[in-house]
Amino acid sequence: MFITRSSGSSTTKPPSTRVARALEIHRSVMACNAHIARGSEATHALTAALMLPCYKAEFRTLVLAMTANEERELRYALNASCASVA
Repeated sequence: MFITRSSGSSTTKPPSTRVARALEIHRSVMACNAHIARGSEATHALTAALMLPCYKAEFRTLVLAMTANEERELRYALNASCASVA
């Protein structure tokens, strides 16, 4: 699958498809970590522990396929989401 991006001149562009998918996976990784840390619901914690390596591998594969601009876009989005949590 090839993903193309239009070269719009606006300053606020929607994230590319790969960046949006990487952000979804990152949210899933964070949710798994939260379930594992709580550990109160054994079923959810177990499911999270089983899914976490899959999410991490998918994230890694996706990032390796990104262009430099997409990586930069992802880094900014992750920094912004971490800053809003802190």
